[in-house]
Amino acid sequence: MKLTDDVKVSLVTAACILALAIITKNVLNVQLDIISQYGPVWIYIAYISTRGDKKKSNRYDNIAFWSLLTIAVTAAILALYAL
Repeated sequence: MKLTDDVKVSLVTAACILALAIITKNVLNVQLDIISQYGPVWIYIAYISTRGDKKKSNRYDNIAFWSLLTIAVTAAILALYAL
């Protein structure tokens, strides 16, 4: 069974949400606001809304870009709350 690109990006998003929840609750002991809490989901929504548009540049049609962007946003949120 081969995973589609959508499933791969959604699995990365789910892993980032779980990591964000576990680290902020158990390590940092902080509570996230609603925008930060769903940061990876906002990136996934942007991926879903731009993936089918062939008029746009194919530069952003790469799943590695969206996966790395999701991980980077998760790391940035954690870094902001760690300070």
